[in-house]
Order: sequence, then structure tokens, then C-alpha cells
Amino acid sequence: MPTYVILLRAVNLAGHGKLPMADFRKLLAELGFQKIETYIQSGNAVVDAKGTPAAVAKAVAVALEKLTGAPAGVVVRTQEQLDRVIRENPFAAEAADGTKVHVGFLAGPAGPESRAALDRIVAQYPKRRDRYHLVTEHVYFHLPDGAAETKFSGRSLDKALGVMGTGRNWNTVLKLHEMSRRGAR
Repeated sequence: MPTYVILLRAVNLAGHGKLPMADFRKLLAELGFQKIETYIQSGNAVVDAKGTPAAVAKAVAVALEKLTGAPAGVVVRTQEQLDRVIRENPFAAEAADGTKVHVGFLAGPAGPESRAALDRIVAQYPKRRDRYHLVTEHVYFHLPDGAAETKFSGRSLDKALGVMGTGRNWNTVLKLHEMSRRGAR
């Protein structure tokens, strides 16, 4: 059975989207997933599951909506996809502080106008030193001034990219990658 990394959007952030990880693990078990592990409280899980990443994402989204009564943003990646994300990080030199480098995982390919829209965000905030690098279904961010006030977040970022996404800092990306390497540990 393939191993998948499940990333939820906007879970347990600033008192919104409450989802205890025990409830999330129970939901994943009820879907028939195996070897379920969660990481921190922001909606990260590693599971073994049958089906494609798209099928796993859809099953989780439907079950979460039934549980919470609200639509849920779900992105699923394979261990191999995380390998590539790590290997191709254009901000690797800056990643020593894993809180300054982030990855936005997108639910599908970024729209054709994404680069221009991201450039407009950068241009609007010249005092910030935020940088980005877009790669089809994910986008890297170097946020040397910190993530708290970046404009690369939430619905404005979804609008710029033309697709829903969810971000993780580099420390979390590395931990989820390690967790997904089940046979290598």
C-alpha cells in the first residue's frame, strides 16, 4: 500500500478550524487507512492507503466535511513528491532556519497568470524581502522577515495562484518527509 502525506488547510490556527488530532486519526482509520501518524496540531498526517493521491484527498475532504460541517482543504503528496520538493529547494542555503523557508502545496497546477500575480504581491510590499519560486504544484517561499506578516498567505495566495493550497515551514516539510520514509527508518 502506498504511503501518503495528508496536509489540511487552516486547521487549529488562531482558534479556528478546531480538529483534535485524535479525531483526525479516528477519521483516517474509519476510511481504512493504516499506519496512521499525525504531526503537530496543524493537520498533518502520514498514512498508508489504497488509491491515488486524488482519491485519498477526496475521501478525506468528504469525511472531514461530514465531521465538521464545513468544506475542508486537503492536499496529498507521496514520499517521492516530497523527495523532489526537498531536492529542488531553490532556497536551500536559507533553510538552516526552517522557519524562514516555506512550501505552499497546491491542490492542482498553478494558473497561467500566477507568476505575474505573485510578482504584484512582491511589488506591493517593497519593505518586505519575501521571495518565491513557483514549480507547477508547489511554491517555495523565502521569508527572511518572518511569516507572521507575509502577504503570501490564505485566500489572497489562492487567488494569485488560481488554486487552493496550504503551506508548511521547512522544518515541518523535513519532518513529514522523514515520517513518510517508513521503510528507511
